[in-house]
Amino acid sequence: MMDNGNEKRVHDLDLPIGRLVPLNERRVGQKHWRRLEASLRAVGLIEPLIVYPSGDHFTIVDGCIRYRILQAIGVETVPCRLWNEPADSHLET
Repeated sequence: MMDNGNEKRVHDLDLPIGRLVPLNERRVGQKHWRRLEASLRAVGLIEPLIVYPSGDHFTIVDGCIRYRILQAIGVETVPCRLWNEPADSHLET
């Protein structure tokens, strides 16, 4: 993605799950959780989590449920799309 055609605003990288912190907590039903968990186990993470740096950790803007499931199944490193700025009008949470 480009910022007004000038500067690249996102980077893809793998981050240790212990350095990720959700911006918002969202609850889902067991059925949805189990379906998403089965998908993550079968095919892995297709869409990276969207994060931005915040001190010594990274705040998750999109993908908090996927993060919780990956954490529960013992994944140590997560593909992330790094935004260079905090969540703002560019992202829907």
